[in-house]
Order: sequence, then structure tokens, then C-alpha cells
Amino acid sequence: MRFYRSLMVLFGTALAFVASMESRAGEAPADEHFRKVKQLLEQSINWYELRPKAESTQRLRPEIVMSWQNPVRINTGPGVLAIWTDRGRPVAMASIFEWNREICHEFGSLSRSNTLVARDQTGVIWSPDTPGVNFADVPDAPPPAASPASRLRQMKALAERFSARLPDRVGEAEREVLRLLPKPIYRYDAKEVPSTEPRVRDGGMFAFVKGTDPEVVLLLEAVEHDEKMVWQYALARATAWAVEASLGDRVVLSVGHLAVTQDLKSTQIQIRRPIP
Repeated sequence: MRFYRSLMVLFGTALAFVASMESRAGEAPADEHFRKVKQLLEQSINWYELRPKAESTQRLRPEIVMSWQNPVRINTGPGVLAIWTDRGRPVAMASIFEWNREICHEFGSLSRSNTLVARDQTGVIWSPDTPGVNFADVPDAPPPAASPASRLRQMKALAERFSARLPDRVGEAEREVLRLLPKPIYRYDAKEVPSTEPRVRDGGMFAFVKGTDPEVVLLLEAVEHDEKMVWQYALARATAWAVEASLGDRVVLSVGHLAVTQDLKSTQIQIRRPIP
């Protein structure tokens, strides 16, 4: 009897192993497709050349700051969020993902100016004619601390005063509240930030996400002007969907659904290319 039970356990283990191998074999093509597409998305940031001004010889440095997925919206395909920095400060971002066998690049300006220019091999594909973000002082914020570690703690605390959500959609009774990631997805390199007015001394870029998909970004910057250091903030959407954001109980961002646009003068633009 003991031998019989041992034999049944061994047989069951073998069946489980075979089922596991079959399951893995069945998943392999999807996993391979996911890996290849994610690799292509990461490489695609080099398809573009961004400069702070049309006449500038400086090519901005791209960086992928997070990988994400949104199974509800893009059928579990991979996505990444890339930024371009100008001497330590993010001035542009792109949410990059697969959509209907195409690679979609949703560009958004984070620049305080209107001089950003993007090109690909065909020429200029994006040149916003207005600043991408509008900064305001964070009300009742403490002065920026002396040390980088203390300023990071301040940024985290200030970020928690904000909230973001997706407005009501057809068939949904309530707005969907987005989740604030607890750490900045990008921390400014204060040594590189240019000495413009106002002078940016430090900063962090935070994300409000659906799943892990960034929908709204929050920029917090320690700036110096008129010989005074203050915290300033700006909000920008990283999606074409309508979003809202609040500081405490006050709505500070409310934008509707963005139609797919290739208007190169817009602060947001969406470019789609077939997957090779």
C-alpha cells in the first residue's frame, strides 16, 4: 500500500512537470514577442534628436526612467517612459508602447520655454510654440533644506499633498484615482542645472499611475529667484486620456481627451510607426 501511494505521488509529480513544461512552451512565443518589442521600444528613443533650441549644437540626452504595463488599455503589451534632459533637468518626455502592431510615441514638453525642437531622419517632427509646463509656488511649503537627502524627504512629503485621477468615463460611476509612486522616477542632477532665472537648485519628477502606467507627472523644483529659495510645482499628463489633478482640495489640472495629433506646434504630439 505504501509503495502504491509512493507510485501515485511520483506519477502526479511527473504529470505536473509535463503540464508545467507544456504551459511554458505555450507561453514562450508571447514572452519572446514581449521581450523583442520591449527591446525595440527602448532602442526607439534614438530614432529622434532633441535639441533645446533650433540653432543649438547640443543634442539632449535621452533616458528611460521606468518600464510599465497597462493590461486594461494596451492588452498587456510593454511600455516605457523616456525623458530628455537639458543639463540635469527634464525638458521632454515620451510614453512609448505597442498599439495595434505599431510603436506609439506620445511626446510631451516639460520645458519652461518654447524653443524645444525634435527631428528624425525626415526633418523637424515637433517644435512646440508654447512652454510645456507652467510652474507655481507650492503654498505653505517649507524653504528647501540645505542637504540633498533632506530636500528629497521634503519632495516626498510635498508630493503626497497632490492627487490625480481619470475623470468619469462612459459606464463608470466614479472617477478612477491614480496611485502616486512613493519615489521620484527621476532626480535632478543639481550640478548640471543651468543658471537661468529662476535658477533650479534641485528637483524631482514623480508619477501618478494606473497599474504601472504613468498618466500624470508632477515636477517639484527648488528654485532661487530674488535671492530667495522656494519650492515650485508643475503638472503634465503623460497620456492622451483626460486627467485631473488637485493640490489638497483645489483642482490645479483639468484637461480633456487629446485627439491623436501630429501638429508639430502642440505641446503634446503622438507619432505612430509600424513595428519592423
